[in-house]
Amino acid sequence: MPTTADTLRMALLNRFLKGEARIPQMPEAAVRIKKLLEDPRTSLEQLTRVINGDPPLAAYLMQFSNTPLLRGDRACSSLRELLGRLGTRQLADLVLGFSLQNLFTSTEPALQQAFRTRWRSARERAAYCAVLAQRTGLSLDDAMLGGLLQDIGSLPLLSELEHWPDVPRDGDTLHELCERLSGDLGALILTRWQLPSAVIESTRLYGQWQRQHDGVADLADLVLLASALQANRSQDEPLPAQAKLGLEQPLAELRQELAGELQLWKRLLA
Repeated sequence: MPTTADTLRMALLNRFLKGEARIPQMPEAAVRIKKLLEDPRTSLEQLTRVINGDPPLAAYLMQFSNTPLLRGDRACSSLRELLGRLGTRQLADLVLGFSLQNLFTSTEPALQQAFRTRWRSARERAAYCAVLAQRTGLSLDDAMLGGLLQDIGSLPLLSELEHWPDVPRDGDTLHELCERLSGDLGALILTRWQLPSAVIESTRLYGQWQRQHDGVADLADLVLLASALQANRSQDEPLPAQAKLGLEQPLAELRQELAGELQLWKRLLA
């Protein structure tokens, strides 16, 4: 027999699958920049003007002026130079990542707190992803975005709960709902946003620690390992993702090994 918690989870999931609950649109700023980048007539000067019109976004991007994301070995001295050296995909990903924090609004303090907690976790996961990508040679761009978006499904779920006043608002209940439903809802959102299949797959596999697959390490392996490190999990045996990535030491040891590099990326993504 299904438990009350199982029944609630299925009821919530069905609301989204039937289109009765709101799936968020891609953030407006990300859509605007994406359209500009897809238009061959867009000049670097025009792109610079548009981004300078959003001072918080411009300041965020300038933080990456001296990081491994950029081609070249010297820091950028201006936004225009930064945009010229960033790849189109890199820029689109950074703008999307910056815009996500503004997608959630709620009048309920408990739901606001749950979102803030999960957004902090997402930023830390993305930082771990960046460090792991540098260690393993996987795409740094995909890694950061995959880390930020792995738990994106929690966002519409917490918004939908405003219409379910009988659902308890304690932290454990909200956490459990998000943990169980985030992967399915996240894959639904990112499919609507037409993001790369590797990013969608890494979101769909949220929390599937024992995931196994043929072939070489992929983005989902990296994001799962980053999530395990960020969540402070401990394992007696290495996760399958660790074996794929060639990082089979105990998680606590790996966490300590990455701590110095992690701080740079945490500052950038904050």
